[in-house]
Formats: sequence, structure tokens, C-alpha cells
Amino acid sequence: MKKEHTGYGWIIFAIFCLGAFTYQYTQYQLSIVSGDLITTLGLNATQFSSIFSSPMVPAIFFSIIFGVIADKVGMKTLIALAMLLSCIGGIGHVYASSYGSLYAMMLLTGFGAVAVNVTCGKMFSMWIKPELISVVMGAFLAASTIGQFVAQATTVFLGTFRTAFWVSAILCCVVFLLWTIFGKDKKEQRTIQEKAPSIGETLKVVLSSKNMWLCAIGLFLILGCQVAFNIWIPTALISKGMTPAQAGLVASIVSFGNLCGALFMPMLAAKVGKDKPFILVFILVCAVGYSFGWHLNGIVCYISFFIFGLCAAALMPFFISMPLKFKEIGPRYAGTAIGFTATIELLGAVVLPTYLIQPFALKDGVMNFSIYYYAIGIAWLLAFVIAILIPETAIKKTAKAKSLQG
Repeated sequence: MKKEHTGYGWIIFAIFCLGAFTYQYTQYQLSIVSGDLITTLGLNATQFSSIFSSPMVPAIFFSIIFGVIADKVGMKTLIALAMLLSCIGGIGHVYASSYGSLYAMMLLTGFGAVAVNVTCGKMFSMWIKPELISVVMGAFLAASTIGQFVAQATTVFLGTFRTAFWVSAILCCVVFLLWTIFGKDKKEQRTIQEKAPSIGETLKVVLSSKNMWLCAIGLFLILGCQVAFNIWIPTALISKGMTPAQAGLVASIVSFGNLCGALFMPMLAAKVGKDKPFILVFILVCAVGYSFGWHLNGIVCYISFFIFGLCAAALMPFFISMPLKFKEIGPRYAGTAIGFTATIELLGAVVLPTYLIQPFALKDGVMNFSIYYYAIGIAWLLAFVIAILIPETAIKKTAKAKSLQG
């Protein structure tokens, strides 16, 4: 029976990865077609930026709610409904002809992303062997990065943005159909468990933790800086003389760096036994790279953008896993803690680029990219301060400390 469930788990895992790929692909197509989209729909810079970040809005308001419903009701129906909304948004954004309609449709595509991101840990733990959880979680996070990479590398070759949008719309429909057919909860695993803490208790513990607030603010800045960088980098590169194809290639190299960073750098840190030195160095690299990197040319540009992407993405696994390692949180309060950090993290992705950074760089409706990317660099430096205040959470250090005490 266990072998059967574990085998079926790979089907669940594959659908979740396809969903993560699809929703990220759908969003990041926008950055490549920004010029055509802005001209055709008559958008201004602020409107385009808000459209780009709109798929993250559902995560801000529904991450904790999705977690509670998943625990109380089950996950298949919840995930199916969320994926259906993404399907509607995916098809709808093909026909959107105004700022309001495109914003609404892109916002709907974000519901599927919320569902898979919030429930992935719970779902994988039901179907996958415990010793493989960290591996599949890493691959799941990588699937989103691959979606971003593919969108930035291939969208320019799909012709008009309407054609490109049809590709992502079809993918949204495929994900929904696959989950409807193959997705299911593993109800038989719900055996006698320790009495779960009340919602009030978990919220009190999480919200009173200084470390949780530091972690959440760190994620707010890290993801916000990454999104701010990605929104305008193709346009910024084109403004200094690159062709759309070249700009898309450079942007995709950042995504490739993201993929390598998310997969391999946490493994390296685990072998060393410390996280904070890596976190601090990666943030400093991002602060410099995001401020000045868009001025680079040639092979130096490609190599540098890979390094920036690698460092930025490597930070995410460190911060996302921190709540599980905080003494006051641990597994008992992890669900609420992760929902809380996800909410603040996605709030950063929406608020930081559009409402905190971009206004500094806009003058008479024209974007000053130098000021824009300097502002991103300053935000990275704030993240550096946060990282200094967060305690070391590396597992090896904890294990050594326990062995010494024993």
C-alpha cells in the first residue's frame, strides 16, 4: 500500500510542478511583450507594473485562508476550484482589451499559484516518502523558475502577444484538467494525531515572534527586489540598444541563474553547516548587481546576470525554511507561520516595485532606469540589515549543539 501511494505521489508531484511552471510562465510572458502591450492597450508604466504583479494579489489575501480550508475540508476540491479560476483568467487575458480587464484576468491566474504553493508541502508529505520531501520541494520551486526562464527565452518568437497568451491559456486548461482527473487527497493517512493548536493560539505565537517578523520582512524585500528587477529589465536593455531577442535572452539567463541557485546553493550551505555567511554575501552581490548590472554588455553581461540570478534565487530556500527552524515555531505552528511569511512576501512583490520604488524613477511619465535600479540596490541593502539580525538557523549547527549538550 505504501509503495502504491508513493508511486501515485509522483503523479501528484508532476501536476503540481506543471502548475508551478504554468502560472510563472503566464506571468513572465508579460515582461517580454511589455512594449507591444503598453502600446496596444494604451497603458502607462504604473498600470503595466500593477498588471505584472496582479497574479500575486490572491496570495496576499488568501494564503492563510487556503491553508485553513485545506486542513479542515481537504485539498482536491479547493485546488480544483483555484485552478478553474486560473483557467478562466488564462483564456480571458487573451481577449482583454483594457487595463481593467487585463488586470482582472491576470489576477485570476494567480489563484492556481496560491493553491499549489500553499498546499504543496501538505500534499507531498501525504504521498512522498519523508526522506524525499526536501528533494521534491526543491524541484517544485525549480519548476517555477523554469517557467520564468522559458517565458523570457521563447515568448519573443511566438509573434503577437495574443498568440503568446494563447499558449499560456492552453497550459492553464491542461493543468486544471489533469488535476480534475488525477488529483486526490490521501484521506487514509489522517490517523490519530496530536491535537492541533487553535487558530488563535497559532496566530499569537507567530505574530509575537521577532524572528518571524524579520524573516517575513526579509522575504518582502528579497522577492520585491527580484520582481522589480524583472519587470523592466527587458525594456531597460532595449533602451540602451539591445534587440528584443537579445534582451529576452539576457533576462532568461537571470532565470537560469535562479534555477541553479535554488537547486544547488542551499546544498552547499548545508555541507558547510552555516547559512548566514551565504545569505549575507548573496545579498551584497545582488545589491551591486541589481544596481549596475543593466549597464553591462557582451559576455560580461551574460555571466554577471547569471550570477545575480543565482544569488537572488539561492536566498529564497534559506528564508522560506526558516520558520521550521525557529525554536518558538517548529513543525507545530509551521502552517500558520508559512502562510504568514507567504502573505508578507507576496505583498512585497506587489507593493515594493510599483508603489515604493517606481515612483522615484518616474518623471513626467518617463522611466529613469538608472534611478530605478539604484533604488532596488538600496532595498537590497535593507535586506542585508535584516539578514544580520536573523539568527543562524543551519541544521548542522543545531545538530552539533545538541550533541555537545548531550
